[in-house]
Amino acid sequence: MSKHRPELPCLVGAWRRPPNDLQEQEVGGGHKAIHDDATAAKVGLKLAPIHGTVHWSQLTPLLLEAFGPAWFETGSISVHFVNMVGHLQPVRAFLEISGTKQRKVWMEHLDGRLVFDGTASVGQRTEMTMAQTKIAAVKPVKGRLLFHRHPPKTESLELEDARIDFDQVVGPLFPFTHRRKLELITEFHPWYSEEAGASSPWGRPILPPESFNQIMLGMVGGAKGPRFPPIPGDEWLEKALNGRTPVGLFGGCEVILHAGPIFVGEAYQCRRQLVACGETPKAEFRWIKTFLWEKNSKKLVAEMTLQEMQLKNSIENYAELRARSDALQAKL
Repeated sequence: MSKHRPELPCLVGAWRRPPNDLQEQEVGGGHKAIHDDATAAKVGLKLAPIHGTVHWSQLTPLLLEAFGPAWFETGSISVHFVNMVGHLQPVRAFLEISGTKQRKVWMEHLDGRLVFDGTASVGQRTEMTMAQTKIAAVKPVKGRLLFHRHPPKTESLELEDARIDFDQVVGPLFPFTHRRKLELITEFHPWYSEEAGASSPWGRPILPPESFNQIMLGMVGGAKGPRFPPIPGDEWLEKALNGRTPVGLFGGCEVILHAGPIFVGEAYQCRRQLVACGETPKAEFRWIKTFLWEKNSKKLVAEMTLQEMQLKNSIENYAELRARSDALQAKL
């Protein structure tokens, strides 16, 4: 039974202890990732959090029970991250039992605190997803953000290659091979493996839910990362930051499959579009949508809408730089 929603009929996953496998993640910008213990402590966190979409794999048995294999073809998952999870902390996933196409999904700590809250579905739906609800609630920014300078609807400049193979390191953001990931995954399924992937309904190995984020995040399989148009008049900011970037984390993530599954060893291409920007007292954020196409057929396979959050206190002179940015905006 769920402690957070004891009144709601639901499918209940097993307790699992996911590992923090991104402590060696390379993010540049003069700092390590938030998944590093020292970096997390420096920005005021009590623990180095696990990469949020790692938890999606714990939903796999529940998604298959609720929606069947079709979820990997036309399914969706959309979550808002609430409370962080540290290395090997036990957590459990839940999926609402109902007759609707879209169901609630969530994860809890031992004490019932939410890890994430969200929605999952298969096929066409009419309800708003969790991410769509959050985007609709974004408030206009007063002044001008320091880390997110492009207006909504700005697109990345070129297509990026994206491919995950069993024995190639996924990329600097995921410093392990896919084979190693399958050794650590909280909910293994034979359909993911090289040895038994041919037994899947599609006759070949597929990516698990947590790897959807990996293949669409960027710099995968040796590819270059995304580039956006330069911002005229931002030379002062580039000079002031001098290559520094803020420490980041995810606030929410959604993946919608249009023509899945996403396969291991298949060549894909990505392109990105900025959806919305905003801020909280502690962070700036942007929602960015990434489209994933099959490289050879040009078929749209999936899309990911990701909330990237940048911590203000990770840039020492943030307040000073933001005041200048706001003042310049006021003159326009």
